[in-house]
Amino acid sequence: MIKKILIALLILIVITFAFVKWKVAQINDEKGEFSAEQLNDPIQAKDTTILANDGTVIPLKIAGSGQTVILAHGFGGDIQGWSLVFTELVKRGYQVIAFQQRGHNKSSFGADGISSKSMAGDYNTILESLNVQKGILVGHSMGGFLALKFLIENKETTQNRLAGAMIVSSFAGDINKENAQNKLQIPLFKNGMIEKIMNNETLAVLFQSALIGKPYRAIVDVALKSAKNQNFATLTPILQAFMDENYYDQIKEITIPCTIMVGTLDQTAPKFHSEQLAKDIPNATLVKVEGKGHLLNWEAPATICNEIDKMATN
Repeated sequence: MIKKILIALLILIVITFAFVKWKVAQINDEKGEFSAEQLNDPIQAKDTTILANDGTVIPLKIAGSGQTVILAHGFGGDIQGWSLVFTELVKRGYQVIAFQQRGHNKSSFGADGISSKSMAGDYNTILESLNVQKGILVGHSMGGFLALKFLIENKETTQNRLAGAMIVSSFAGDINKENAQNKLQIPLFKNGMIEKIMNNETLAVLFQSALIGKPYRAIVDVALKSAKNQNFATLTPILQAFMDENYYDQIKEITIPCTIMVGTLDQTAPKFHSEQLAKDIPNATLVKVEGKGHLLNWEAPATICNEIDKMATN
């Protein structure tokens, strides 16, 4: 009996190994929409910083002129994740501000540490410090989660500083709801196993490809480059907030127009989150991007820019 079990386990291991190798080979052979050069092209902008009340230094890139668009990246990301969107928006005549979320890309965090409260508070700091008028706030994944918290809890700043918001591939909490992928992946971040995965090329490629609707090597590599530059141990409190906090009963309080965007193949923040946001936020529009996954900042930059154009002209 034991011998049969061991044989079955060996067969399962061989099959799994063969599948992983096949999947990575498929990703390597896939032709993508953007080249590695395009995805890695540095953002051409002025570099500056803002100091939050608790001592956190918030790095920013600013370029262009016109109506202001503020770009907030997701968990494990950085400013460079907006490279395609940032460059296109400047060409379209916007002033674009992209900022580094506290604790990301090994950036600083002050006395208040990493939490949804402190990180959403940084949005208020940026809007007030830069005297933004009629801005459009764009938050991807974690950036959208924090944007929703900010919009709910900072109504005066919202009314005075923003004309609208775009919530991309995001959620208002309860991220593990009906989500086997997150229930598997989030513990890997929390227990430190993600570091070992990132150091194994095959596993790293497979892990990162789960975020992308139709993964190809260039887009996987640029996402991995960002992920490998994070200190995930310091970021676990915001992961816990994704699971423990829930703002769905408060999003009806949001008072500005919102565009809610989601890829139909998003397994990280599945579309039912976005559908609920669009249903319960007053004056919200739902945009589903067919065949795309979680990383719409790289998978569908033109769609994001087009929807910003629509919001800017309304």
